Amino acid sequence: MKRFTLSLAPLFLSAAALVAADMRIPQGYRVETIDIPKNITLGVGGLAFNRAGELMISTREGEVWRYDTVKKTWNLFAEGLHEALGIYVDRKTDETWVMQRPEMTKLIDTDGDGKADIYKTVTAAWGLTDNYHEYAFGLVRDDAGNFYGTLNTTLSWVGWAGSDRWDIGRVHDSKMGRAAKYRGWSFMVTPQGEFVPFSNGMRSPCGLGRNKAGEIFYTDNQGDWNASSTLQQVVKGRFHGHPSSLMDDPKFAGKDLNQISVEEYDKMRTRPAIWFPHGELASSPGQPEFDETGGKFGPFEGQVIIGDQTRSNLMRAALEKVDGEYQGVVFDFIDPLQCGVVRNIFGPDGSLWTGETGRGWRSVGEVLFGLQRVVWDGQTVPTEMHHVSLTADGFEITFTQPMKREQLVDAATYAVKSWGYLYQGEYGSPKLDETSFPVTNIKASVDNTKVSFTVPLKEAKVYQITLRNLKSHADQPVTNPTGYYTLNHLRK
Repeated sequence: MKRFTLSLAPLFLSAAALVAADMRIPQGYRVETIDIPKNITLGVGGLAFNRAGELMISTREGEVWRYDTVKKTWNLFAEGLHEALGIYVDRKTDETWVMQRPEMTKLIDTDGDGKADIYKTVTAAWGLTDNYHEYAFGLVRDDAGNFYGTLNTTLSWVGWAGSDRWDIGRVHDSKMGRAAKYRGWSFMVTPQGEFVPFSNGMRSPCGLGRNKAGEIFYTDNQGDWNASSTLQQVVKGRFHGHPSSLMDDPKFAGKDLNQISVEEYDKMRTRPAIWFPHGELASSPGQPEFDETGGKFGPFEGQVIIGDQTRSNLMRAALEKVDGEYQGVVFDFIDPLQCGVVRNIFGPDGSLWTGETGRGWRSVGEVLFGLQRVVWDGQTVPTEMHHVSLTADGFEITFTQPMKREQLVDAATYAVKSWGYLYQGEYGSPKLDETSFPVTNIKASVDNTKVSFTVPLKEAKVYQITLRNLKSHADQPVTNPTGYYTLNHLRK
């Protein structure tokens, strides 16, 4: 999932400086840090609640722990796993599954002593080599009982990986390949254990999330064929953009993937629903967790909370459908936490638990792993942009509170610019055609909770909208005054 190149050094230096700064957090929210016993190394790979309300935590160290959130006690449920980067617990039956590197496994406690004694392989249908980059992520489950996971590509960068046996499936001199089957794929596992390849073109798909409508989304990390980190919807048969995985697509059997042009791949792929600008907002996003708490977490019901492993921050995204596809806006939310955020989960009380790890992958923060909890006080409404919607000729911003009208209708309040990204086999992309725009035709709602304005619009662009010194009617500044809207389709 991670990359260590000289180009990332400035990011780590600048990010480290954030640790000493005060945490940026919206009004009404607080962060609690959970004490972890000294004998436990908790590089979090997965989070799930069981029916007793205990938090089940799978780790990169190959363990599963049960944390009683009331008694604050820790009990080991399973061990000896291989980098368990996902866990799912049925809250009705307590049946437990984990995603470990070589397989999906069911953990069974037959004697009721609180510790798994049977580790049952559900599927090991994907390929695996000794390449360190071949992570397996998950798990989410649909209403029919099918599980979903994702598989990382193989690091095969010539001169870096150090082994010719991994130098398979690199397309147009990309850095990642496919030395084992179904690398770069999402997959479904039926209740009968059948492995079903689902979508392809992923690079380093670290996080999976599902909303109450049954739609599944994943995050991907910046790299080759992925200009910046992304949030994308998982749809059966979809190509997400990384060509190496097409080696396992029957439609491309016998074809030389290097003979297919970049332009052809570009036409095949589905663009991300959200771009996370690299470095300034995210570098290695983790699990997307939908706020479906019924308002227990504040005014952001239906939105997506995503952590970043490198920057150790939480982001908040609001999606909308335009021309049948998801796109939308993302904001920084809480920045920084104590360590890199890989997994999030909402608890029964509506608080957000964040699972953290920094070992080997490096992250902002002074600790190598951790567990924290974000709590809303139940009454304070933070001063934020709630969401941004695309209009026919610009954008409409909805706020969580009434804002000062004289500032809302002042063009000097808004700084808007856009850019595109280059789709290529090389690592990442600079911002292309970065252009600033004045806003015109500003209109505020009667209650001062909405404002719309006109700017030139163009597809396949990211629009950065920054508010300058805007305050609420109660004289509170906006905690996170910048939003990034991914515009894939114009409104018709």
